Amino acid sequence: MQVFVSPPKIVTGDGCAAAVGDQALALGAKRAVIVTDKVLYEKTDCVTGAIASLADSGVVTEVFDSVEPDPLVTTAERCAEFAKAVKPDILIGLGGGSSMDVAKATSAILGNDVPLSQMWGVDNVPRRGVPMVLLPTTSGTGSEVTPNSIMTDIKPDGSHMKKGIVSPFILATVAIVAPLLTVTAPPMITASTGMDALTHAIETYVSKNSQPLTMPLALEAITRIGKYLRRAVANGGDVEARRNMAYASMMAGLAFANGQLGGVHAIAMAMGGQFDVAHGVANALMLPYVMEFNEMAAEEKFAQIAAALGERIESLSMRDAAHRATVAVHRLVDDLGLPHTLGDVNIALEAIPALAEESFGNQRLLKNNPRASRLQDMANILQRAAAGGYC
Repeated sequence: MQVFVSPPKIVTGDGCAAAVGDQALALGAKRAVIVTDKVLYEKTDCVTGAIASLADSGVVTEVFDSVEPDPLVTTAERCAEFAKAVKPDILIGLGGGSSMDVAKATSAILGNDVPLSQMWGVDNVPRRGVPMVLLPTTSGTGSEVTPNSIMTDIKPDGSHMKKGIVSPFILATVAIVAPLLTVTAPPMITASTGMDALTHAIETYVSKNSQPLTMPLALEAITRIGKYLRRAVANGGDVEARRNMAYASMMAGLAFANGQLGGVHAIAMAMGGQFDVAHGVANALMLPYVMEFNEMAAEEKFAQIAAALGERIESLSMRDAAHRATVAVHRLVDDLGLPHTLGDVNIALEAIPALAEESFGNQRLLKNNPRASRLQDMANILQRAAAGGYC
């Protein structure tokens, strides 16, 4: 049996961020907390615009703006304490995946009597929390349409570990995908988040759990990202590129929320926890190397990915056509100027065994990978990423 989950309402359009007040009012909201970060609040008009829209609808708003990249568990707990004092009947997650994920965790805390520590994993949130309206300002995580919240936990020895909550009870009540909110994202953020979206789409398309609804969403996302990501990085004011990237990120989010991710994310989560590598950067780095490992298990799908990325495959064998997808992604990472080897993110060869072990331990993700993997396979993939190069 396959189940497809999504927010009950998704609002799209260039200027639809102004609808946040109307959407909150339609949900009967009187008091709101906006969950965001200081850069958005102080350097852009994204937050002030949302406050004005909510005020026009009679919604009193307070702002929690202490979300950091790859947010800590303690940040979500502080946000929940802030929100408890406000007593909101709606949360507005406004920003990148970090802000939206903190809003989701906050909603779960406010709606349940158990601590956050008991909600990690899959389907461990007892009931739905405070309603949420989520508005992304980057095109990457797709968090506005997924039932996932990812946090960084600091262990007693000072090391970090990525942890996640997966539950339909933390889906947004309303997702507002407004492409114009993303034009403030600088080039490197645009590049890394765009590669995050591409990773979601590719991993979902070849996942063992792909389904009839996820495959066309994933393939369309791949097509749009292949065509528009370079343009969005080269010119942040290219509205057509921003629009297509915003919708591609949303489609990839809907796809992976239901079709599930694989080996790239297993490694990227370990890399983020052990070495503080930003999630989109880790995905961009590892995506082509994991694709190379997986090619033989899903040749036809990888050939379709190659075509979606603009590769000419008509005269190629299926095996060579599949490999063109990997080459296309290598070229894209190069063109975007993102890290392409482990050395580029200061991960030494001697760190590979521990990184491989933690990656292999994430069987929740690896079980979806199209090619079965052993611990040594994880180490071999990381060795390839250390050596770099492609043909």
